[in-house]
Amino acid sequence: MCFHCKRELKEGEAFKTYKNRIYCHDDFVQLFAPKCRSCHQPVENEAVSAMDGKLEGKWHMACFNCQICHEPFPDNTFYVFDHQPYCKKHYHLLNNSLCSRCHEGIENLCALTAEGWRFHPSCFTCEVCQQRLGDTYYVFENRIYCEEHIQRQLGKNNQNNSHSNNSQLLDKRRTQIYNMQSNKA
Repeated sequence: MCFHCKRELKEGEAFKTYKNRIYCHDDFVQLFAPKCRSCHQPVENEAVSAMDGKLEGKWHMACFNCQICHEPFPDNTFYVFDHQPYCKKHYHLLNNSLCSRCHEGIENLCALTAEGWRFHPSCFTCEVCQQRLGDTYYVFENRIYCEEHIQRQLGKNNQNNSHSNNSQLLDKRRTQIYNMQSNKA
C-alpha cells in the first residue's frame, strides 16, 4: 500500500521506498523528485544542473533556455543572473551593462558617464566627429560631444534661440573607466 495515497499496489507495479515507507511511483515523483526551476514539474530523467553553484536546482533539458525570451542558447552559451540562465542580450539588460551607443553587452572595460550611461571605451565617441573621447566630455540634448563640437553645437543653438543661456552647459563632465567583470572602478 502506498503511504501517501493509500492505494494498494498491484503485483509488479513500480514503487519506491523512502525513509522505510513505500510510495507508488507517481506519489514518490510528486513528493520527492526535484522540481524544474522553470516549469516547476518533477525532473525524473535528463536534467541540467550546475556544479559551480551559479544556477540553483535542476532544469528539464527542454526548459533550459533564456528566462525572458525563452529561446534556446546558441552554442550552449548562457549567462547567469540571480541564479537564473539568460541569453547574452537579456543578461546584459538585467545587469545594466548594455552599451548606450551600440546596444551590445559590455563584458570588460566600461566607460561610465555622470548620467549613468555606459559605453564600450571604443564607443565613447563625439556625436559629430566620432572621435574617441578621453575622460572629459560635454552633453547637450542628451548627446555627447568633444570640446570642439559642443562649442559649434552651442553656437548653432544660440543663433536659433538668442535668449538661451547655454554657458552652464559648458561644464566639463568626467567619465569613469572600470572593469565590468570585477565591478571595480
